[in-house]
Amino acid sequence: MQNYVYDIDSIRGLNLSLKIPLSLFAYMVDEIYKFTLSYQSAFSLQGMMQIFQRESVQMEILEAEFCINSYVYLIRFVQKNNISADHLNKWLKENTLVQDEHREYITKVLQGFDPEAVKKVLSLGKLKELKWTVNQYNGDVKYPNLKKLYILLEFHIQDEKGNLQKQIINLTIQEFKMLQMEFKEIGDILRSFM
Repeated sequence: MQNYVYDIDSIRGLNLSLKIPLSLFAYMVDEIYKFTLSYQSAFSLQGMMQIFQRESVQMEILEAEFCINSYVYLIRFVQKNNISADHLNKWLKENTLVQDEHREYITKVLQGFDPEAVKKVLSLGKLKELKWTVNQYNGDVKYPNLKKLYILLEFHIQDEKGNLQKQIINLTIQEFKMLQMEFKEIGDILRSFM
C-alpha cells in the first residue's frame, strides 16, 4: 500500500478500535463489508452507534463515529484498489495499533473479497419469470421405497444484452423453509419503509 493515501487522522480512527471488544468489532466489520459490496445493502451509522452505546463501549460518541467511518473508508479503499488482505494485514501491523485479533479478523473477512465475483453478483440481470414445482425423488438405488420431496426453482433471467438464461435450483424442504424465512425477513424490512 505504498500509494496509500490515508491521513494520520484516519489512522487514529483505526486505533480507536482498541476500545472495541472483538465480538462487536467483528459485527461492525461484517456490516461494513456487506454494505461496501452492495449498494442495495443498508448500513446505518446511527444504528451502529446505538449498538456501540448499548454494548457500553468506552468511547465518546464522536470517537465511535470516527472509528466506524475510518473502517468504512479503509474497506472501500481496499476493495476499490484490489489490495490483498495479506498486504492490508501487514500495513495495519506496521502503521497502526490495531490489535492482533482484530487485524486477523478483518484480514479473514477481506480474503473472501473477489472483485470478479462482485461484478458477477452486481450484474446478474433482471428476473423475468420464476417457476416452481414440488417434486418427489424416487430413484434411490439403496432405498427404492424412499420418497423424498424437494422444491425445484426455475429462474428466467435476462442479462444486460437481452439474452434469457435459465437457472435451476433444487432445494430440500428444510432448505426451502430457510429461504422462506429469509424472504419473510426481507418483506418485514420492506414493510417498515412503506
